[in-house]
Amino acid sequence: MSTLQQIYNFWNIQNHNIHGEEFTGYEPVMDQLDSYTKPDFNKDPDRVVDEVFDLYRSINLVPIIYYTETGLLRAIRDFKSLSYNTVRDNRIQLGNNKGQPISRFLFPNMMTAEPKGRGHNSVRDRFYDDKKLKRAIRLCFEARDGIHLARPTAVRRSLELVTGENIQNFKPQNARAIVEHLCPVMWGRVYDYSMGYGGRLLGIGASNMKYDYVGVDPNTETIKYLGYLNDLIEESIGVKGEIICSTSEDHTPQDIDCAFSSPPYFNLEKYSDEDTQCMVRYGTMDDWFDGYVAPTMRNIYNGLNADGVFATNIADYKSYGNKSFAVVDRWIATAESLGFKHTGTIRMMLNTRPGVGNDKKNGREKWEGVYVFTK
Repeated sequence: MSTLQQIYNFWNIQNHNIHGEEFTGYEPVMDQLDSYTKPDFNKDPDRVVDEVFDLYRSINLVPIIYYTETGLLRAIRDFKSLSYNTVRDNRIQLGNNKGQPISRFLFPNMMTAEPKGRGHNSVRDRFYDDKKLKRAIRLCFEARDGIHLARPTAVRRSLELVTGENIQNFKPQNARAIVEHLCPVMWGRVYDYSMGYGGRLLGIGASNMKYDYVGVDPNTETIKYLGYLNDLIEESIGVKGEIICSTSEDHTPQDIDCAFSSPPYFNLEKYSDEDTQCMVRYGTMDDWFDGYVAPTMRNIYNGLNADGVFATNIADYKSYGNKSFAVVDRWIATAESLGFKHTGTIRMMLNTRPGVGNDKKNGREKWEGVYVFTK
């Protein structure tokens, strides 16, 4: 069975659901979905929610964008040609969202990963929960104005807001912008020490700098999908990276110009039950720093060229139960203890949601750091 067919089987895609190179499966009922308006909802919200719900259950596919293989090849070529926000004054502004649908479709195990110990609570799980789907549909009409309020993209975004956290993939356009800023060298060798769900592979692979990309990831299922994406990138734009199934604490790269990734936290997200996973291997933050962080940094230091750059996207965070973990300062201190110099920080700007306490109206900024080191 082909990798694409395995992906179709996970998403329950049948031949009758395919309505072009890119599709949602809801094309046959799109006009009906578009017929529901904000005034309709305000007049009789329960009726509108129930009728829209019935339309979604009549198709019963998670409301994301799906692709044929031809569609994937076209989407990757189109992605390469898109404009994007570059790093300016050590900031990346909002808007670098293109390419996300490709990874969302190609990595179904992103839907089985567990955030913050909550068990299975992915967008897929929420969609197949009747109560949560109805809450998401209601939110589409309550929180938005305009037209097309009940389309699949709107429902998917609302599902992401319903009951808790989501597993996030690194934005491909941010990856491209960061590496081009840190390593403005044609054919530079870039090491991704925690590949994840293909965001950096896609973004760096699409760069006009024609980087020599090499990445590691220990998750055997993820590696399979990364290999398929890598083949698609080669077929569509003629660039192919090197993918290695390994942990970064056990792999020493060679002749690296730039090492960049967003590493796994030891207790924030469970990607699989394999014994190579941080959440399985390391029971405490001390164990994680001693067993994962320091060996990974040491391997990068040994494989990095003299004028190379090492960068990490990481943040302090709270786990399930609202327990706080301060990671950033210790990450910097560990790097410095191994011989690195912290030379700068890039701010990746994040959306601030409306709500009590976030002070969005008064211009409060939210960002995550990319911490940059040299030898």
